[in-house]
Amino acid sequence: MVRIGAFLVGLFFAGWLLVSFLMGAVAYVSEPPQPTVEHEFHELPKHVSFSFDGPLGGYDRQQLQRGFQVYKEVCSACHSLKFVAFRDLEALGYNEAEVKAIAKQWAIKTPSVDPATGEASTRDPMPADYFPKPFANNVAAAAANNNAIPPDLSLMTKARHHGSAYVYSLLTGYQAQPAALLKEFPDSKTPEGLHYNPYFANLNLAMAPPLTASR
Repeated sequence: MVRIGAFLVGLFFAGWLLVSFLMGAVAYVSEPPQPTVEHEFHELPKHVSFSFDGPLGGYDRQQLQRGFQVYKEVCSACHSLKFVAFRDLEALGYNEAEVKAIAKQWAIKTPSVDPATGEASTRDPMPADYFPKPFANNVAAAAANNNAIPPDLSLMTKARHHGSAYVYSLLTGYQAQPAALLKEFPDSKTPEGLHYNPYFANLNLAMAPPLTASR
């Protein structure tokens, strides 16, 4: 008896789902959604060939350390690496002494507690520490970045489809808004303080083009 009841309940829900699907399909055909500026002008990542692509690809030490240098001098002012410890830099070819020096000289200090008073304090990072966040919290991050919270970069290439190509496309994709966009969507002019980039989901980034940001 219980099995029959469960079967009937399942049949009811399956029928309801089918009816909902059919109603949605009819509504889509009779009143198709209006095109949006994001749908019309968003671009997929560029087709790029990297030396590390494929099972036989690989990195070279200079390449990796140049990437870290860019992060240190430009990206670290806004973007965190909360899942990366300073000692992980040894995987990029830095030795133990170099890692200690990088951690000690890092511009942002590690939050700590003064053992004598119990008050909040900071100290020089150590190799075992994770990279300290550039902002105390999301409110401070948004306030400093036109209400946009800079994403953590620890797993960025894993978090985005075609991750490496996405990052490359985003960093090299800044451009003026196309005339066709403004003609078709006159209310979609890039707001003041943002930057047009067709590789970003909503087309407008709070982050300035890298060359501008590094000046």
